[in-house]
Amino acid sequence: MKRKRADRPGWRRVKRMGYQEKWVEALSFSGYAVRLTLDEVTEPAYMPVGEKLLCVGDRGYVYLQYFPDQKPYAVTKMMDELGNTVQWYIDICKAHGKDENGHIWYDDLYLDIVVLPQGEVYLLDQDELDEALQKGVIDSDEHSFATEVADQLLRDILAGKRDTFDFPNFFA
Repeated sequence: MKRKRADRPGWRRVKRMGYQEKWVEALSFSGYAVRLTLDEVTEPAYMPVGEKLLCVGDRGYVYLQYFPDQKPYAVTKMMDELGNTVQWYIDICKAHGKDENGHIWYDDLYLDIVVLPQGEVYLLDQDELDEALQKGVIDSDEHSFATEVADQLLRDILAGKRDTFDFPNFFA
């Protein structure tokens, strides 16, 4: 399992970044919301998704990260410099919270879901989840948990339930 932080320390490509966070209690969402602005990058970041190669990080991009309270996942809405949504990236997590130093963290269980604005949906990194189980990094309960969470999210997304991942911009 990989512990990650919302403020992304050690992000090699990003030389200067803006960071805001807040706790939100709204009808549509309850939990931590984070806004990252990629103010200066050394080079754009690209990610293969299906048959496409998407630019997911460049100067002027904004990431809105959501950590829904009591939910085993985190959502990152990636937007280009014009504010167009590039993708929603959903990390399946064992847990997320805030540490004693005030950093928002999440325990990534390897499986990810990508939703594109045109409606395509992709499950990523099943091989990483399986490898983590084989190497003893996670146990069979964690493997099953990640798979079950991803399966339920996929069912919800494919049923058109956008409220599981498409949250408002609380920083506008």
